[in-house]
Amino acid sequence: MTLRTWLTTPSVPLHELTHAAFALPWADVDIELAGADPRVKFDWSASTPTWAVRLAHLAPTLVGLGILLVLVALFGIPTASTLEQLAIHELGLLVILAANWAVFTYPSEADRRPFR
Repeated sequence: MTLRTWLTTPSVPLHELTHAAFALPWADVDIELAGADPRVKFDWSASTPTWAVRLAHLAPTLVGLGILLVLVALFGIPTASTLEQLAIHELGLLVILAANWAVFTYPSEADRRPFR
């Protein structure tokens, strides 16, 4: 990833680092954030429970949904009447944050593979 990509979409490396953090107790983790396609590779030990593998693969989704629940509990659900009070730069920042949250939270094909 280029520096510009890191600054505009920090959710991609954060997504991969979340996988690594959750898998670390059960697997040897190889983190590859350089290059066009950041990836985390796991070498699971033989005694790793199935639930741990599934948890590590869904970790960004679960963390992202947890963040959403906390934000909704603190600030409520934004409506048109609350968003109309924002300046254009504030609304733009909100859109960028929402897009990064979606990229962080959405499970990729590799994230869904252990459930098949």
